[in-house]
Amino acid sequence: MSCVKSHSQGRPIPCRLGLMGRLGRLDRPVERVKRWDVWQLPRPGRALVLSVVVAYAGGVAAGVWQVAVISHGSYSYLTGAVTTAVFALAAIASVEISMRLAWPRARKDRLSRDFLGVWLVPIALLLPPVYVMVGILIPYVYLHVRAWRGQPIKRIYTVAVLGLAYGAASAVHRGLLHATTQSHVDADQFTRGLASVIAIGAAVAVWWTINVGLVAAVVILTGGKEPLRGYLKDREGYAVDCAAACLGTLAAVLWATNPIFAILLVPPVLLLQHQLFSGLRQAVRTDLLTEVANPQFWREVAGREVDRAAASGSNVAILMIDVDHFKSVNDRHGHLAGDEVLATVARTIAQTLRPGDLVGRLGGEEFGAILGGLNLLDAEGAAERLRSQVAEARVRSDAGDWITVTVSVGVSERSVTGGDLHQLLDAADTALYEAKAAGRNCVRAAGPRRVIDLSAAADPDRADQAEETPA
Repeated sequence: MSCVKSHSQGRPIPCRLGLMGRLGRLDRPVERVKRWDVWQLPRPGRALVLSVVVAYAGGVAAGVWQVAVISHGSYSYLTGAVTTAVFALAAIASVEISMRLAWPRARKDRLSRDFLGVWLVPIALLLPPVYVMVGILIPYVYLHVRAWRGQPIKRIYTVAVLGLAYGAASAVHRGLLHATTQSHVDADQFTRGLASVIAIGAAVAVWWTINVGLVAAVVILTGGKEPLRGYLKDREGYAVDCAAACLGTLAAVLWATNPIFAILLVPPVLLLQHQLFSGLRQAVRTDLLTEVANPQFWREVAGREVDRAAASGSNVAILMIDVDHFKSVNDRHGHLAGDEVLATVARTIAQTLRPGDLVGRLGGEEFGAILGGLNLLDAEGAAERLRSQVAEARVRSDAGDWITVTVSVGVSERSVTGGDLHQLLDAADTALYEAKAAGRNCVRAAGPRRVIDLSAAADPDRADQAEETPA
C-alpha cells in the first residue's frame, strides 16, 4: 500500500491505519484467551487445572521423544499404532452405545463413570505410556464433536487426568515387569504367576487412585464438599470401574495371546454395556411406583412432540388426568392400597391409549399423556374411553375390600389453543379444574376461548344442557 501524507501534519494516514489494524488483529486472540472458562475458576482450582493439563502435555511430549529416540525401526511404531487404533475404535463404538442410551444426556453433565476403561486399559498394559496418553484423545475428541455441549475446559481436564492416570499405570506395569521401551508386553509376561498379578494390580490401583484423586481435588476446589460426597458415594460407579478394569485386563491378555481372541471379546462387552445403560436409562426415565414416565422425561418428550407438531403444522393433544378423591382412599385403606390404586390407574391409562402415546406421572395422583396426530374431538374421545376404563378397574385392599376410583380429565390441542408445551399444559390444567368443578368423573376440553364439554355438544339430547365456562 502506498502512503498518502496528510496536508496538515504530513503523516502517512493509510500506513498508520494499516498498522493499527494489524495490531488489532493481534489483540483478538489475546481477548479470546482471556474469555476462556478456566480464568473464571477459583485460584486454587485454576492452578490445579492448568498444572494437570501442562503435566499431561509434557508427559506426551516426553513419551513421544522417548519412543522416537530410543526405539529402533518402524515395526514398533506400526504395531503400537495399530493396537491403539483398534482399541480406540472399540471405544468409539462404546461412546455410540452410551450416547444412544442413558449417557451423557440422562446424567446432565453430572460426575459419572463410563465404560471406556474397557478399551483404554489394554493399551496401557500392552504398550509404552505414550500410546495410551495419545490414544485417549481419539474417543474423547469424537465425543466432543459428536455430543459434548459442556464447557471445553471440563473435557480438556478430563482427558488430561485420564491421560496421566493411564500413563502412570502403564509405566508402573512395565516397570514391575521390566519391559523395555522397545518392546510390547507379550503373553509370557502376563503369565508369570504372582509377579504378573502384582504388576496388573499395582497398575490398576495407580490408575484408579490418580483418576479419583485429581477429580476429587478439582471438585472440592471449585464446587465444595457436597458434589464430592455424591461422587465418592457412587458405589455403582466403583462397580463400573472394577468391571472395566477386569474386562480391560482380559482384553489385554487375549490380544497378547492372539489379537483375534480380543476382537471376539468386543461384541459381548458391547452387549453388556448395552444392558447396563439400558437399565440406567429405564431408571432415569421411569416413575418407580407406576412404571410410566417420570415428570422430567415426560416433559422432555412432550416438549419435543409439541415443537415437532408446530413445525409441521400437525395436531398434538395433551391430557391432564387427576384421580378423584384420592386422599380418601389413603385415609380409608392406607397408603399401600393407595399406591396400588395409582399403579392400576397408570396401567389402565397406558393400556387404553395407543402404544405411541406417552403417559407420565406428573406428581401425586396426577398423570399426563401426549397424543400425537389427534385433533381436539378425537383427543376428547380418547379421554372419555380412558375415563370409562379407569372407572371399571378394581383393586383389592388388604382387608379384602374392592376399591374403585374415577378420574377427571382436561384436554387441550395445539391447533386450538396454540403456543408451546407450557401453554398447552396450562390450558389442559384449566380444563381439568372445570371437570373437577362440574362434579368430577368427566372430561372437559379447552376451546379457543372457553372450556367446553364436547361430549354434551356431540349428543343432541345433551346439547342444550352443555355449559361453556370461561377459561
